[in-house]
Amino acid sequence: MNTRPLVSFTSALLLLSGVSATASAQYGAPYGAPQGGSYDIQVGGQVGGPYGAPYGGYGYAPPQKKSQPKSTPLEVGYLYATSVAYGMGTGVWIDALAGIEDPGVQFIAPAVLGVAAPVGVYFLDKPPMPRGMPSAIATGMVIGAGEGLGIASYQYVTARKGKEWGFLGLATSEVIGSTVGGAAGWAFYELFRPRPQTNMFLASGAVWGTLIGSEFGAAASSGGWSEANDSISLGGLIGFNVATAGAVGLSIAWTPSWNQLAWMWGGLGIGTVVSLPIYFAYIGSDHDPRRGLIAQGAAGALGIVAGALFLGRPDPSADVALTEPEDRGRPPFARVLGGGLVPYQGGMGACVLGELW
Repeated sequence: MNTRPLVSFTSALLLLSGVSATASAQYGAPYGAPQGGSYDIQVGGQVGGPYGAPYGGYGYAPPQKKSQPKSTPLEVGYLYATSVAYGMGTGVWIDALAGIEDPGVQFIAPAVLGVAAPVGVYFLDKPPMPRGMPSAIATGMVIGAGEGLGIASYQYVTARKGKEWGFLGLATSEVIGSTVGGAAGWAFYELFRPRPQTNMFLASGAVWGTLIGSEFGAAASSGGWSEANDSISLGGLIGFNVATAGAVGLSIAWTPSWNQLAWMWGGLGIGTVVSLPIYFAYIGSDHDPRRGLIAQGAAGALGIVAGALFLGRPDPSADVALTEPEDRGRPPFARVLGGGLVPYQGGMGACVLGELW
């Protein structure tokens, strides 16, 4: 009897087992396979059959996610302060909505909500919130409240007499704006994982836009204050929204350092002061000196740009693109986690495991 084919077949099996053990040791055991370099295949309760294995092949362990840095006490304090203002403001709005005028009752809702809001932040911060989340929510609330204030102010100065919203309309705009803004700030964090510097940049941009827009609006006005306030309010509201939208778009690709933020504020102040001599040119002139605000607004805007590009010192650690998966704390759009060969009755197949974001 010739035993050479049997010997050859046994040698081939040993060779395949060695390759399997080597590959498994090098790349890791597949999902569902025991550690140690190889695994058995069962058919009808017997070990070693060639068919019927639920899974096979080689895989690799998914990469470990980088942990997000925790927020600092200063950043959480920013959210605490904003939540107190939000709670008390909401309580005042409830009083106005209900028409409560009794001083003994007026302060109940603001006091209760002024305490309840920071208590909610306390539990939200257990475990500690990641870096950027508290300031993103707080900044969204501040910007939303500013939007509500701008809309209510413009309505007040442009409405016919007796058609103004009044205090209730102002309070309603503030509550709606801050609530929507806080939700938008949370969504902004979930999408882009901004750093605290980015959130401060957005809040600063809203203020810069309001100031410069108001200057342009005043420069375009004419007549007395009762006529000029319409243009000033409209200019401030437009500047607020344009600057905020621009800051959001810019923040997706660029993160300023704290030093750059400080110098951007400084540049605004320097530009405003340096442009003051423009009013000397109006002495003895028939031109309206309010037009000088155009020069001041433009100089302030240029000062902000100069502070960011030339005066401020960038922080390399803050200039990381916000689209990097490690910085955003989540996997990329698609990721392969493992896979391999799948034996089945009458042949072989392949299986790939992964996830889509």
